[in-house]
Amino acid sequence: MEMPDVLDLTDGRLRPVEPADWRLDYTLSRVPDVTRWTYYPADASEDVARARVARNIELRRDGRGGRFIIETGGISVGTIGISLRVDGPYLYYALLPEVRGRGLVTSAVLALTSWAFAHGAPQVHALTRVGNSASERVLERASFVRVGVEVEPDGASVTRWVTEQ
Repeated sequence: MEMPDVLDLTDGRLRPVEPADWRLDYTLSRVPDVTRWTYYPADASEDVARARVARNIELRRDGRGGRFIIETGGISVGTIGISLRVDGPYLYYALLPEVRGRGLVTSAVLALTSWAFAHGAPQVHALTRVGNSASERVLERASFVRVGVEVEPDGASVTRWVTEQ
């Protein structure tokens, strides 16, 4: 699957991560609930943030997925990514607190899910850490359903979600 360049949202757009986006990664790593519920490392250094962005650019170049910047009003406010795994694409996302509750992440999930379906994916998956009710509501609004709870190698319990075309 070749990743899209830009996807339009109701109140913004998704664009591929660029090297300068390390600043958003750096900022998100300082938001306590982002580091609690996602794989963002807490208090990432500038070097770590730059390396995370570079790795995502490489994943995109290699056709294994990649992250997008969620923009609204020309401002970068979060990220959403898609990992192209053997059992199908998986979505993951994080948003700055000051822009939550406006439907941006739901719109981004719907846009990336629609893109995956249009490119042959019969299902799209997501994982949420157990207890992350805000993320669960996003997936429910985007027509994902819970399919079970699993324990990850790090010991975290996660809920598996799926939506079908």
